[in-house]
Amino acid sequence: MVLYFFFAWFCIHTLTGLPNKLPLVVNCLLFMVIEVVLTNKLTILGFNLKLFQINSQSIPHFLSMILHNDFTITFVLMTFVNVFLTTSRAGVRWAISLYAFLAQLFLGSTLRWNHVLDNRGWTLGMESVMIVCVMVYALLLGYLFQRMTSKEGWTR
Repeated sequence: MVLYFFFAWFCIHTLTGLPNKLPLVVNCLLFMVIEVVLTNKLTILGFNLKLFQINSQSIPHFLSMILHNDFTITFVLMTFVNVFLTTSRAGVRWAISLYAFLAQLFLGSTLRWNHVLDNRGWTLGMESVMIVCVMVYALLLGYLFQRMTSKEGWTR
């Protein structure tokens, strides 16, 4: 569980340390929609389709899953959207996309290595497609929220 506290702290610190960020209202809306998607992803894939099983027998394992889903991945995605939408340099956009993808892939793998999740038909390919889909979803909604707030005059 200490490892996942460290991962969560690192991801939150990375977002807060960015020199250019989207407006606070955009980040709040983005946080909420990312949380909804990640919770639904976990519910549908884990409980409904039974592609993996969460280790709920151990409280530290279960809390690690909550930290992972509610903080670590959420802040990785928010960092990705903030950097992608506030820079115009293609190299930076490629770098943040690669960081976000690899970070999510690595963090998901640590859940399996530490027996927080047990695969039951879930593969690395499925994980990769899901990560890309969630990244695209977060990016599109970040762009939409950015446009909405600028149109409504909520930004300076």
